[in-house]
Amino acid sequence: MAYDLEEQESIDQMKAWWEKWGTPVTVAICVCCLGFAGWNGWQWYQRNQAAHASAAYVQLQNAVYTKDMKNVSSISTGLMDEYGTTVYAPLGALQAAAAEVESGDLESARTRLQWVIEKSGHPEYDTLARIRLAGIELSDKNTAGALTLLQGAKPVKDQEALLQDRFGDVYYAMGDFAQARAAWEKAVAAAVQDNPIRGVLQYKLGSLPPKE
Repeated sequence: MAYDLEEQESIDQMKAWWEKWGTPVTVAICVCCLGFAGWNGWQWYQRNQAAHASAAYVQLQNAVYTKDMKNVSSISTGLMDEYGTTVYAPLGALQAAAAEVESGDLESARTRLQWVIEKSGHPEYDTLARIRLAGIELSDKNTAGALTLLQGAKPVKDQEALLQDRFGDVYYAMGDFAQARAAWEKAVAAAVQDNPIRGVLQYKLGSLPPKE
């Protein structure tokens, strides 16, 4: 097919441009396509992980309800090991730890709560795990360890009353009644009016020796 001079010049310019920029453009297009495919793949993987983790969490709740501690342990461990990036892993660890404390298995509960603090990647559950782990340390008379745990907490607003309540427990166990009173008074101030914890806090405050 014959081309006139102007068309031939355009074709020659296009060939020259492609020789210079064709490879980088092709590479850029491939990178974009791979990136898009990778992003879609990651989204699918996340959804798939969340779906499986959700199903396992329901099984864990059933095991807790029936006090099947063997399955409580195995399902919670599976959530932590296989679905640790999902929100169900720390939720499962917290629920399993509560069941293990109730059954007297404090070491397993301690391990799960420590995992929530150090490895779950969900800081919204950090304070709750610290409060519960501090309770375990208190039961072992490790008041220094309990205090250190609580001092590292970064509570959101609705966690402040629980945190200060546990601070009060620790100070009370240490015999520092002034600090215990201050912590429990802060807890009362932080608790909403209809929060049942307010009654417990008032009882604890009433159990303190009179101010000197």
